[in-house]
Amino acid sequence: MKQVKQLIGFLFIVNLMSTTIVAQGVKFEHGSLNEAIEKAKTENKIVFIDCYTTWCGPCKWMTKEIFPQKEVGDFFNENFVSLKLDCEKGEGIYIAKKYGVQAYPTLLFVDINGEILHKIVGGKSAEDLVSGAQNALDPNKRISVASKKYDEGERELNFVLNYIDLLDVAYEKVKSEKVSKALVSSLPIEKFGNKEMFKVLANSNVAYNSKEYNYVLKNQEELLTKEVDSMQYFSVLGGAIRHYLNKVAESCNNLEELNAAIEKCKQDYVSNYQDNLEKNLVYSYYLSKKEFNKWFDVKLEEADKLKETPQYVYVIHDIGDQVVKNPKFEGSKESLEKALEIGHSLVNDNNDGLIMGNFLLAKLYLKKGDKEKALNHFNIFFKTNEEAGGTNAHPSISRVINAIESL
Repeated sequence: MKQVKQLIGFLFIVNLMSTTIVAQGVKFEHGSLNEAIEKAKTENKIVFIDCYTTWCGPCKWMTKEIFPQKEVGDFFNENFVSLKLDCEKGEGIYIAKKYGVQAYPTLLFVDINGEILHKIVGGKSAEDLVSGAQNALDPNKRISVASKKYDEGERELNFVLNYIDLLDVAYEKVKSEKVSKALVSSLPIEKFGNKEMFKVLANSNVAYNSKEYNYVLKNQEELLTKEVDSMQYFSVLGGAIRHYLNKVAESCNNLEELNAAIEKCKQDYVSNYQDNLEKNLVYSYYLSKKEFNKWFDVKLEEADKLKETPQYVYVIHDIGDQVVKNPKFEGSKESLEKALEIGHSLVNDNNDGLIMGNFLLAKLYLKKGDKEKALNHFNIFFKTNEEAGGTNAHPSISRVINAIESL
């Protein structure tokens, strides 16, 4: 009896310690956003929303390692009413759509009217999370305020540079590129020849053979000497060349024209991934000309080189998946049948292909409009994936079954 009491006492202490550890972190509400807003009104606080998904690695990391930290909890509990929302369930689906959540985790700071004051995207360290939250408390550092000022015509250089940083942290890529382009066009190109300003140039999606491109190309030694980040430097050249060659692949008359353009660009810069770039350009060329049989031939030839590796099943799956996703295959019944043949071969010829092969077949039969076969292959995939320890919670999986059931 004494031992039982000691055990109960021990479990009580352990439970108390566990409760204390949880309590020292961020205290999340368990109600709706409206309830959190009402509480925020009462306490004169801002609402913090952790928009997450069950399959998101950085979301899990922050939940386990960052939110429970004492310094994070102390700061957030004092200044915010905090809410966690799974953006693939219940109210979270509506919130993700309302606030344009596109990546996870997205960390929103919302006022009592439900308007976004500030936004941070991606997994953050405790220090970066608190720093970002401090910006949400300071009206002069909020992205909402900066956006309003910019739209009203504010163009002071330091303000614009800070605004671009805020847009990048918020994963507002399109707007960040637009603001960066406008700044680049408003100043002499030489102004971007240092580490801080070159980031803006890299952000502006420089066009091949433009004034900006030629400046970067001709001043490599000087720019890198000024401690411009080498990865950013070469990404400017590589990105410009890639976009240009993609356009050539879509519009040229033959492979000779494409190869000539490739060789011309190689005089400026050769990527570490040049082989893959050139292969993808050939794939794009065949698709643009609707030469689907040639596209399959070159894709399968490359895949066969990986036949004895774990990557093989994923490469084959992606070939068939292109027929589902790429609008260039729309209306090509022959391509759909070819992809179905590939899917069945993957299931029949490769034990490792049972999971990915059935998932591919489910999507292909869905595209074909055959609900019975699509559902059959999806169920096989779902069961075998679960038995293998895979996750069935990814949105790509739920989208497929929802689409099949709605046929």
